Amino acid sequence: MDKRDAVSRSPGRILVVDDEPEVVTILTKYFADEGYVVDAAAHGGDALIAVSQYRPDVVVLDILMEGLDGVQVLERIRALDPAIRVIMISGSTDPELKPTAMAMGAFAYVSKPVALVQLHQAVAAALGRPDPLRPPGG
Repeated sequence: MDKRDAVSRSPGRILVVDDEPEVVTILTKYFADEGYVVDAAAHGGDALIAVSQYRPDVVVLDILMEGLDGVQVLERIRALDPAIRVIMISGSTDPELKPTAMAMGAFAYVSKPVALVQLHQAVAAALGRPDPLRPPGG
């Protein structure tokens, strides 16, 4: 099966952007195991290149990164393709980050440490899918 077949059969394409390698590894593995096509970037510049190359359905984007921070990357993603859903993640306790990100067009905001179930539900909602973790008919 080539990569195009994998993309057409997956529930969606996700770009994970975080400057913490262990977070990227955990999220990439989790979503790949769930059947998503997953790309990763370690900083904002790489994220913007990946967005323009792969046009992911959903971007999981850390806010606090060196160089371009997540808010700057969100702004540029919105300009490149407003249809891409962006889920912001952050370990910051700054009470202004969430409302700022949401006002700029983020689809959701998930606090770190990230609960994989909560993040998966946000990704599924961003893709317009029913809750992936609820049993059928439940």
